Amino acid sequence: MSPVSELAIDLDRNGGDALHRQIEASIRQRIRSGALPAGVALPPTRALAAELGVTRGVVVEAYAQLVAEGYLTSRSGGYTQVASAAAAPPAAQRPERPAPPRPPRPVVDFGYGRGNVAAFPRAAWLRSVRRVLTEAADERLGYLDGRGAAELRSALSAYLNRVRGTSADPEAIVITTGYAQAVSLLMGVLAARGASTVAVEDPSASDDARPIAQALGLNVVGVPVGDDGVRADAVAGLDADVLILTPSHQWPTGGVLSPRARAAVLAWAQRTGALVLEDD
Repeated sequence: MSPVSELAIDLDRNGGDALHRQIEASIRQRIRSGALPAGVALPPTRALAAELGVTRGVVVEAYAQLVAEGYLTSRSGGYTQVASAAAAPPAAQRPERPAPPRPPRPVVDFGYGRGNVAAFPRAAWLRSVRRVLTEAADERLGYLDGRGAAELRSALSAYLNRVRGTSADPEAIVITTGYAQAVSLLMGVLAARGASTVAVEDPSASDDARPIAQALGLNVVGVPVGDDGVRADAVAGLDADVLILTPSHQWPTGGVLSPRARAAVLAWAQRTGALVLEDD
């Protein structure tokens, strides 16, 4: 029996679990049971991938996860082995814990602001991380500019200028950990500059902006939304220092802001000197 066959990995290609997770679970279980003792070398990723009929990246990702969990050890240019600390304890010491039941998957998930994490390109991400760690300058591993890595800001400005028709300058871009932090920073600056009123779509999903604005003593007013996003006539007479919009996919209506309304918003901002904040 070949070293590959000894792993006894049986993939369910019609199941709900990703292939790399099935490989992880199979190897993990054999290590825990003692079938793969400490020090045993696992097959090369290319050989295992060929045996299982999957891409090498799938096996690389499975091995990498088990290395991260401490079940395997891997050295550059060497074999991947079962770690000594991963040896299974005697059966009498292993408590039997039933696996928690999996919640049923919804047919349709109406939650907003979430991507399909099951489709995340793990193998491609892992390859990119390895390439960047290999090629990055030493100073990139230290403290960075508070506005974000220069390479990322340059890439974003190029994308925005090409796809959105902006004239973004990398020096004017600030990378945050997400929308909530961005809103918090902006609201703090606006309040310090004397802003008094924040306008949000009505209805809207401004759960992050409302409590932050109110905590800073800012008034929050609603702007009516129609089939195509915020109504142009409602914006025209708006008295606010900042207007928060979701122009590409208004929540909860799903409307896309019409060209007429976009022009009205820009005209209002130019006339009043207000700021338009897009949650895109």
